[in-house]
Formats: sequence, C-alpha cells, structure tokens
Amino acid sequence: MKILLDIDGVLVTTPIWRTSELLVDGFLKFNERAVNNLVYIISETGASVILTTTHRIKFPLEKWYSLFERRGIVIKDISKINEKESIDSLGKRSDEIQVWVNQFGETENYVIIDDDLSINSLPELIKSRWVMTKPMIGLDKEAADKALNILQRQSK
Repeated sequence: MKILLDIDGVLVTTPIWRTSELLVDGFLKFNERAVNNLVYIISETGASVILTTTHRIKFPLEKWYSLFERRGIVIKDISKINEKESIDSLGKRSDEIQVWVNQFGETENYVIIDDDLSINSLPELIKSRWVMTKPMIGLDKEAADKALNILQRQSK
C-alpha cells in the first residue's frame, strides 16, 4: 500500500499570512492532529509513503526518514514520485501523479492525500483514490478515515 503524500496543506497547515515555524532540523513544524492521523493510517495499513510534495527536492531520502521520525511518524519505506531535483523541473502535480499511475497504478494499492486542485483534472479512476484536504486544516479525522477506507477497500 502506498500513500502519495503532499505536505503543505496536509501536514503543514500554517496560514499563508503567518510565518511557518521551522524546527531545528530545518523543516517546517507539522500540525499535531495531522501527524496523529497519518500515524493512524500507517499503523492500520503498513503503507509506505511516496512524496509528491515540492519539498521533496530539498532533502535526500535519508533526511526525510529522520524528519518524519523526529515528528513521531515512523515510515518503513519512503520514496519520491520522481527523480527531479530542482523546482524548475517540476511539472504540475496532476501530471506527475498521472505518470506514476501509468507506471505503477495497475499493481499498487494507493491513496493520494493532497490539497492540490490540479488533481481534479485527472481521470475519475485516479480521482476516486484522492483525499482532498483543506489547506489550513490538513489531514483531519474525516480525511484519514476516507484514506483508510480507500486503502482497505482496494486490498480486499
């Protein structure tokens, strides 16, 4: 099982008019409720995480493991949706997800947790696996339950 995970608007919910708090590791503080909800999904499913966030280019995977662990989220396997390394090389989120689904979607049970509205342009089959979060609320209980339902429904 895979969670295609955005960070801003999912785990980081600081309003845009406020300065986001940086932790000592150099990354933004996560919303505690959103952390608990992600931990809940992972503990129930054993899902691994595929980073779709634009932040993915900031750090190598080893650093992402420690960033999540420092915030109370232990993930057995973290990867990035692609190997792009600069902000200029990134495409629209929906395009990146479409490419990933074309390559792996047939064989993977996945859920997309993201607030990016470009995902609306994807085919219905992919959108049915999307849990849209609200940017200043993030991964709340309702969104977590929906994500868990998608993953568990597909594993039967």
